[in-house]
Amino acid sequence: MGKGLANALLISSREAFRGAAPISKLTPPGFLQYVLDNNKPNIISIGKDDGSGYIRDIKIRYRSRGTPGKSVTTDDCSQQVKPAYKEYVVPSTSYRALGLVFEDDVIAKFEKDALAQVSAGNPQFTGIMLDIFEAITEQANGLFGDINNDLLTYQAINFGKNMVTGAATPKSINFLKDATQNQLNTGMTEVMADAMANEIRLAGAVIVGSGLINNYYLQQVAKSADNTGVNTAQLALPKFYFDQYAASKWGANQFGVFERDAVQFVNVCRFRGAKSGQKGSDFFMTLRLPLVDSLGQGILSGFEFDVQLSYRTCPDQVQVGTYNADTNPPVSLGRGWNVILSCAYQTVNIPSDSYDTDDLLSGVNGTFRYVAANT
Repeated sequence: MGKGLANALLISSREAFRGAAPISKLTPPGFLQYVLDNNKPNIISIGKDDGSGYIRDIKIRYRSRGTPGKSVTTDDCSQQVKPAYKEYVVPSTSYRALGLVFEDDVIAKFEKDALAQVSAGNPQFTGIMLDIFEAITEQANGLFGDINNDLLTYQAINFGKNMVTGAATPKSINFLKDATQNQLNTGMTEVMADAMANEIRLAGAVIVGSGLINNYYLQQVAKSADNTGVNTAQLALPKFYFDQYAASKWGANQFGVFERDAVQFVNVCRFRGAKSGQKGSDFFMTLRLPLVDSLGQGILSGFEFDVQLSYRTCPDQVQVGTYNADTNPPVSLGRGWNVILSCAYQTVNIPSDSYDTDDLLSGVNGTFRYVAANT
């Protein structure tokens, strides 16, 4: 009697390898996580995007603090200062979009769970398939990386002056070592002393970076008695955000020290209110993705995207990526979904002229750039 051949069982890598599956990993974009993790509510972002779908321009009004040398020692009823307002226009947002295409026939080859309908977005869209939603979360790693790199590049030209050096350029910090161990504490002592000189409250300050500064924090984990992690209160250190992208945008072993709330994040969505829901054959909504990065942090779930969904009712020629007649021409796709994730975003730093030129802190904006050494 002949033996029949069993059909291959098709399972996803996520099922097989769980958290170790490459599609399940999300590179920590530390700077983006830092600005998302700032105190709420974010008045600037709410003012620019109040949830109605209409975006407003925002201006910040501010005055400089007083400086020594202007008061007088005689009782002559004279006037020394007329406080004057300044205005700072919140910068225009950056923009990123990622369009994904899906074919019904391809998804249908998988198990029936892939065809299950899920609810997503605000307002909820109930017709999207589970396989499509999972693909969106898988592609979010690249989109978040692009957003984070944009923010790192923008911050690189917006670091404030360090009054200890009198410059905004990176200050070199040496984390000493000897023949037996890396004595990194001396370097952190200098960083914290700088913070005090720049009148920063250490409570709530944060550090973003990678390389030697990350090694320092890892050593603190090893030294902590209960090994609970680098952000425990007993260590009395600024909270640390590991950013794998920082080395390419700021420089090897560079890190930033940030005063609490000194950098505000603007996350603008257009598809709200009257601009959301069914519009013709397309559906418009906003979406937060329930993501956890490779370090187990769920901060990125606070980021909100605009989403446009459209259904291809007929097979068609579609350009995927940048057109090239030889290497990437349009491809034939069957019926299925087009999904576009987009976002508008920006960071807002304290204006550079917030302190008068005769103030000790002239040019300081609560953000400081360092480069670590270990010699």
